[in-house]
Amino acid sequence: MELPELGKQCQVSSCKQLDFLPIKCHFCSALFCKDHFPPQYHDCSGDYNKVVDKRPGGGPVHYPCELEGCKNGELAPVICPACTKNFCLAHRHQVDHNCPSYEPPVNPMAEAAAKVQKITERLDSADSKKGQGRKSDKLAAKVQLMKLKQKSVGQGDLPQDERLYFLALLPKAHSVTTQAVYVSHHWSIGKAIDTIATLSKVPNRNNMTGADKLVLFRASDGSHLGSMDLTLKSLVDEGQLFNGQSIIMEYVSPGTEQLESFKTYKA
Repeated sequence: MELPELGKQCQVSSCKQLDFLPIKCHFCSALFCKDHFPPQYHDCSGDYNKVVDKRPGGGPVHYPCELEGCKNGELAPVICPACTKNFCLAHRHQVDHNCPSYEPPVNPMAEAAAKVQKITERLDSADSKKGQGRKSDKLAAKVQLMKLKQKSVGQGDLPQDERLYFLALLPKAHSVTTQAVYVSHHWSIGKAIDTIATLSKVPNRNNMTGADKLVLFRASDGSHLGSMDLTLKSLVDEGQLFNGQSIIMEYVSPGTEQLESFKTYKA
């Protein structure tokens, strides 16, 4: 996934590496990763032969670092766009060669944190609205499944090939926060809720008129798992639910489709 605000892709077509500190070629002005910035490594369209220096004695092409006291150099020029001097890779950034044009950011950590938060919020919003988070759900469930099989509780007579394992994040008002459980994939969501509530000793008022209902939500995005009569197997077959997934069980008013506070539930 591209995050253009935090880096640039290497312009070599066979590479396309996302580099957070790309190097600009002094001759063609394109951006490259550290492996492809030398002109000879990216078929440079600029005329870099005009500024070639050679070491005394006919050594290899060398561009010496102009920072006082540094004896290093590179096989290609690394020019600071502000002071126009050449430096080695270790001193290419303005702060590293005491560039007179360097202006430190007011608060670099705060700026970086704000940028990351902005990207995260955008991705979270896209996932919850478009359902694109299902791939992440599947991977997380696969990783978690083996652990759940070792500690889950359920009806001991359920055949192994029917069992679905979940890490249930329990209602905020309950004294226990989580319960690893297994249920039958043939069951409806309603029966799964009843069973999980019983196993976790969570009061179940789903048959009481006017009371808040226990409902299941996906822990990844807070979306409603489905109506009470849907079978778990139908959700699994459609890729809407995965064996080993984390789910949230919470009291909500009838008709609630989205649990806005889903991020506050921790395993």
